[in-house]
Amino acid sequence: MIRSIYFERYKKVLIAACILIIGSCLFNVAIQNNQWKNAYNDPNDKQFYEEHKENLSSSWDNVEMKEVPFASYKDYRQEQLIFYTIGSPESFYAQEGVTFEIISKASNYSKMFPYVSNFSYMSEAFLLLFVPLIGFLLFFIDQKTGFNQFLFSLGASRKELFKKKLLYVAVPFLLSILVGQSLYAVLIHTLIPAPYMNATLGQLFTSVISNFCLLSFMFTSSAFIGSMVGNIVFGPLTWAVYWWLMLNFPRSVYSVGNIIYTAKQITHKQFPETLFVSSVGKMGGHWWMNLLFILLGSLLMFWAFKKYQTISLENDNAYLLHKKSRWPIWGIMTLFTSFILNTSFFDPWLYFFSEKIYGQVDISISSPILSNITVTLIVGLICAFIIFFHGFTKTLTRALNKLNQRTG
Repeated sequence: MIRSIYFERYKKVLIAACILIIGSCLFNVAIQNNQWKNAYNDPNDKQFYEEHKENLSSSWDNVEMKEVPFASYKDYRQEQLIFYTIGSPESFYAQEGVTFEIISKASNYSKMFPYVSNFSYMSEAFLLLFVPLIGFLLFFIDQKTGFNQFLFSLGASRKELFKKKLLYVAVPFLLSILVGQSLYAVLIHTLIPAPYMNATLGQLFTSVISNFCLLSFMFTSSAFIGSMVGNIVFGPLTWAVYWWLMLNFPRSVYSVGNIIYTAKQITHKQFPETLFVSSVGKMGGHWWMNLLFILLGSLLMFWAFKKYQTISLENDNAYLLHKKSRWPIWGIMTLFTSFILNTSFFDPWLYFFSEKIYGQVDISISSPILSNITVTLIVGLICAFIIFFHGFTKTLTRALNKLNQRTG
């Protein structure tokens, strides 16, 4: 019975969502293939090279400390048409033994290199928004449309309702991501000629798995938020802020790595930006990161599963549906937000170490510490105000609804 109810309610939306996911991946194949063909058949390419070859460089000479021009038009064309390159050539070409000839070979692969496509990967931004959005709506939409009341009146256990929603709605949706990205990998590897497709099919499928684990975590973490919040205004706003912070989270992690490198005076290279595989390509990521994403996503779903069994319909408009979760949620929100703000936007430690080590400036360590503490306290107070002062969120929601009715 539960299966038929979920199927009747979600089948059209679920089918449409799966088609959008797979379609975006196939659309990306068409876009990248056309871009590559246009570059290959460009009649003005050689003329452009002849006119600008003095300003076009292929690498950096560490001995002479200058850019090295292309030896010939053939070398220039090869580098323009190669499908995958590295994200920071100015840093990685400088490393001993790293040349374009090595990177251009499909069999050569390093987990230290952030490989990117030379041609636009159009579906990345769409998937990074659409997948977590569907995750958030998975539970939140039923809470706000009153569908939960109907489900709870059926006599089925809430454990069964939760598990079957994941089985009949979440799993097919997530599988469509895997199918779409796998089709992308096979098709793009087939369509781009071997001399220019410098990635093996195995490397592409490794990237598919890593990208799938990242998107799955974004889906499950968003579903967790959707299952915990109830306020029609602050619920979606919380998810929107989380989504924006999550997009900046990789930059924060890499910033911490670069701070460590700066403190240790490692100047010949930068911290490898290979932990988060946001798009399918040659970069395969790391198995332990995939395991971490799966573990964290599973823990959040288990937390949501336990709390789903105690949802009270009386707290329908509360910011948090579960009062006992206020303190841990406050802690997570405060630490997660302040970490990203302290590393991606203010970043006092990188400035501190740069000035102290390379600028030889006598700067006090209290400055970055006070900056971190201040940001964390401000974030903590804002989060506490939203979570613990239920009357504030309720009053503001009513005021916004009245304003919307007047303007409407």
